[in-house]
Amino acid sequence: MAPRKPASGPKRRTAEKPPPDPSELKRQGAGLHATGDGRFLVEQSANGWMVTDNERTNELGLPLVRGPFATLVEARDAVTAARSGPLPISNLAERIAAIPKQAPGSSRAARRPDRPTTPPAPLPPVLREFRSRDGDGLRALWEGVGAAPADVDDMRLRTFAQRNPGLFLVVAQGDEVIGAGLGGWDGRFGWLHLVAVVEAHRRGGLGTQLVRRLEAGLAAVGCRRVRVVDDGGPEGTAFWAAVGYQPDAAGYLSRDLEADPEGPGRTDEPPPPTRSG
Repeated sequence: MAPRKPASGPKRRTAEKPPPDPSELKRQGAGLHATGDGRFLVEQSANGWMVTDNERTNELGLPLVRGPFATLVEARDAVTAARSGPLPISNLAERIAAIPKQAPGSSRAARRPDRPTTPPAPLPPVLREFRSRDGDGLRALWEGVGAAPADVDDMRLRTFAQRNPGLFLVVAQGDEVIGAGLGGWDGRFGWLHLVAVVEAHRRGGLGTQLVRRLEAGLAAVGCRRVRVVDDGGPEGTAFWAAVGYQPDAAGYLSRDLEADPEGPGRTDEPPPPTRSG
């Protein structure tokens, strides 16, 4: 005997969803609404509510935008009016046509004769302490004057600056390093080395300023005599003589300072022989 099939009940009819109301605004997100047919977007801006018509475009081919409106109710009313009202009239095309056309071959500078054509004045040199980003500029400076020390990487430069606060000076013009000088103290003598200025900025007092600032820093820690590690040849010797350095008994160019007797002590290893410019 074949099994009986269970009696099937009446089928339930699913209610059909009504089509979306084209005039109803549905919230899409914070400050953003859209009509049921997707034609209009109503978005809140800093100046009020803006209505974007995705079926109408302006003279530039972009969606037509109306507003701003003070409230969302006013924006909804603008949507209703836009469905049946005429297109807004813009004079953009007329304003574009009224702009004078530039003659062929003319330049913007020719239409603005009052615009200055001279280049801006260069920034003044600034004497300051070493900064960690100065490494590339310092190496370029020392290589340019033939005084590049071996294996001077950024870590060694930072270490020297930390051990000798106030005695690692840089002359910068904007982002360019145009001069530098290092000072150290071994507890007995102060040492100046790698004092250099690029050729284009020499004989303007920058080298002298570097030396005097380094001397002041050494005097503040109790240094009484400063020696130059390397005179830099005939041109360097003339510079050091001009700033008061003369040969001492040990053969170094040196100069005596008036040290601050209350200055803190500091012991550094004498710097290795290098070229000063």
